[in-house]
Amino acid sequence: MKIDFEFRHPVHGKFRDALNLPDNHGFTDAEIEAMKQQRFDNWVAVVEAPPVEEPEPEYIEIDGVKYVRA
Repeated sequence: MKIDFEFRHPVHGKFRDALNLPDNHGFTDAEIEAMKQQRFDNWVAVVEAPPVEEPEPEYIEIDGVKYVRA
């Protein structure tokens, strides 16, 4: 069973996803709604996370050859 759903975020726009559950899943409507909300919340967290800056590697030069400092 595929349950398509979407949410609208005031800043980031529309989020669309789907839950793929077995036909005899046994989840309540409240549990399914919680799964949808969790997917949306996870998406918002990823979209709003600040970018992670990679540190610039340090180099050592030996006999004219550059090596990344370990």
